[in-house]
Order: sequence, then C-alpha cells, then structure tokens
Amino acid sequence: MSTTPPLRLNPTLRPNAFRPVFKAHRRLHIPEVLNPASARALHAALTDAKSWIRSVHLQAGQDVDITMDELNAMTEAERTELENNLVDSSTDSVKYVFDAVRITPAIKEGRSVPKPLRAIHDFVNGRNFLELISRITGDERVAFADVMATRYMPGHFATAHADELPGHRRLYAYVLNLTPEWRADWGGVLTFLDDDGHIAEGYVPKFNALNIFEVPQTHAVSVVSRLARAPRLSVTGWIHARQGGSSNGA
Repeated sequence: MSTTPPLRLNPTLRPNAFRPVFKAHRRLHIPEVLNPASARALHAALTDAKSWIRSVHLQAGQDVDITMDELNAMTEAERTELENNLVDSSTDSVKYVFDAVRITPAIKEGRSVPKPLRAIHDFVNGRNFLELISRITGDERVAFADVMATRYMPGHFATAHADELPGHRRLYAYVLNLTPEWRADWGGVLTFLDDDGHIAEGYVPKFNALNIFEVPQTHAVSVVSRLARAPRLSVTGWIHARQGGSSNGA
C-alpha cells in the first residue's frame, strides 16, 4: 500500500445496544464493525505484510519464533521434528502454531514498522475504538491495547487457554477478522469451552467482524483445514486496564 487511508468505525454502530448481550455472556460477535473502506485497507495491509514469523509453542513451555527464511531453509527432517514437538508433548499446556507480526512489541522496541501496520496500532489505541470497547463492556478501566497481526494457514491452531497473565492487567481479548471469505468447515473457528469441555459457542472468522470477550475465559482456535482457500487473517490482542487496575473484567 502506498498510502494508508484513515481507519474508521462503522458510523451505524450502537454500542449501548450490545452491552446487555455482553453482560449476559461475557463475549460478543459484532459484524460490520468498520466502514467498508477501512476493512479493505486493513485486509490489504495484512496481505502485503512482509515481516511474518511462524510462532510456535512447543512442549515444556517453549515459545519459538521462526522467520520465513529460516522456515524455508529447514530440511524435511527438521520440519518433521518441529511437527512432532507440537503433538508429542506430555503436558497439557497451551500449544499453538500460526504466523504473526508482533506490532506493539516492535513499536516499543523502536524497530521499523511499516506505515499501514503502525496505522493499525494507532487505530486500536485511538479514542474511538477504546471508547467503543468501554461502552460495550461498561468498563471505565479500559486504557490501551496491544496489537498483533495473525495469519492461520492450513494446519495452524491454538489449543484451549484462558489468556490470563498475572501482572499484565488484561481485561478483554479482541479479534478483528479480516478474511473476505470463510466457511465454518474450513476450521479456524474461535470456540468457547464450558466447564465440561464442550463447545458452548463458536465464532466463524467473518470478514470485518469484531469478537470481544472477557479475560479469563477458556477458548481455542480450531485447526485450519486444507480446504481453506486463503489464509485466516486477523488483528488481535488484549485490552488492558489503567495503571493499578485489576484484570478480572467488568
């Protein structure tokens, strides 16, 4: 993208109307959250991004980030070993594999961030978006968001986890879906699990839909099928409390 148009919410949104649903279920799926031009611009920004890394959580709690160059240079034996590390763990810790661009850490570390990706970070941390979250949740502690772009390819997934991390003051998780076409039978569904381990609800990654849910809440992303015709793209992260706030939700 040579230029980045201003990113804007859909002006027809009525956040106060969403609040009772969120209060009852602690999660919400909001379609058409951005105006159409903004949704197309974000999709283009992620499609054009060059700095993807393969993010993998292995057994024994190892987090590994692999550049695309490193991944392409792997031998077949090394790729097999990586896959075995994903499935052979003897622990029940969360496991995942997906591609990511960690936008917020790059900005904090002073690394160069392409303007379209910087615009995503600024939009999610802007007054309009944070006020939308605050009005939907009824939570005045909303202060800032961290931002990561994700790309789920066939075989990618995230096992059940609750997003709670002591000391980080996470209030809510959000997922802004940016894949123009998706079907439930392609996988990549954001699923919420009840106390018995059943799927209580699932959100298909519909284009230009915002998913928001209170932390902690057990959820997973189902394995993306080989049937998927395009990568599952999204902007995701957590909404954090103001300094001194707790992370137990509204």
